Amino acid sequence: MERQKSEHILIIGGPDVGKTHFGGQLYGRLQSRTGSYKITSPPENLTVFKEVLENLNEGRSAGHTNVSANEVLELDLIDDTGRATSLRFPDYGGEQVNSIVIDRRVNKDWTNQLKESTSWMLFIRLDRLPIIEDIINRGLPEQKILEQRSKNETPLKLSSSAFYTELLQILLYAQKIASNRTSQPRLVVSLSCWDLIEEVDQKKIPLEVLKEKAPALYAFIESTWSQNYAVVGLSSTERTLSLTEVDLDFVKRGPEDFGFFISPQGELNKDLTVLIKILLGKH
Repeated sequence: MERQKSEHILIIGGPDVGKTHFGGQLYGRLQSRTGSYKITSPPENLTVFKEVLENLNEGRSAGHTNVSANEVLELDLIDDTGRATSLRFPDYGGEQVNSIVIDRRVNKDWTNQLKESTSWMLFIRLDRLPIIEDIINRGLPEQKILEQRSKNETPLKLSSSAFYTELLQILLYAQKIASNRTSQPRLVVSLSCWDLIEEVDQKKIPLEVLKEKAPALYAFIESTWSQNYAVVGLSSTERTLSLTEVDLDFVKRGPEDFGFFISPQGELNKDLTVLIKILLGKH
């Protein structure tokens, strides 16, 4: 069995973007040993996904990760060619990502994660992004509306593209300082909750959807990462689960029967472990 270097995947995403469900579903696939990657030995600490696995098996949503949580799941894996690798999968409260951009500060836990990370997986939930206005062809608002807008002062807020661009810039700088690296880690942009976006967009490749919905962010990623990135669509559970009501069909079929991703080429794949290959740049 050929041993490879340890890989550290850093999951990046704010609250309610599907990070925890993805982690639980990915671990379930790895544990089942039916995908491209398999677990070779049980992890010492399964605290990260214990609750999410229990809830999914009961047909319910996993809920929200505690704001102050900072856990890391360490996994020893083997792929379908016999090559072994070690993965470190962090889980944390999504509000921490918002705080990084608001405070423009990276704390010690994040600095350590950035220093060790070899690839990043950025979660973006497209159905929560505001629609880009057509400022050229739209009609002019009435004078009364303009006057009302001038009276109602609202705090300046970053657009979604600007938020994610700012976040990536801060993380890149922090990693460079912490590790003295000159090259960026491989980036995989995961367009999560793919099943909730419009059907017309589901027929497109993920890169095209990102380019249309967040053009400024796409331009930044393209200029910064060049060929060392990929964009995928992701639906970890294929449906919206309730925190309280049990989905009997989900229970009957089991969590392992749900979840898929859309490859950079636009192909649907139920084997979520293949995403590890994409994160490692081997797919």
